[in-house]
Amino acid sequence: MLNKILTDWSVFRVIRLLIGGYILVDGIRSEIWLFALLGLIFTVMPLLNIGCCATGGCSTKPQSNDNVNDVIFEEVKYKE
Repeated sequence: MLNKILTDWSVFRVIRLLIGGYILVDGIRSEIWLFALLGLIFTVMPLLNIGCCATGGCSTKPQSNDNVNDVIFEEVKYKE
């Protein structure tokens, strides 16, 4: 867990952390608790590197094209 927090930092991850921290602090200062909760969520996401934003958050494995079937095209003629 500590390794996940300390490694793979990028500029976008730092920006997400700063924005989440700003939302959290602003929500606490203005006593809008839903806003503070969203700020907490947006602060924890870059700390743990989760979410589908920036690199490394979540990804899918690329599929191989080994089983691609040949496509047969048919010419369509227009009748006037």
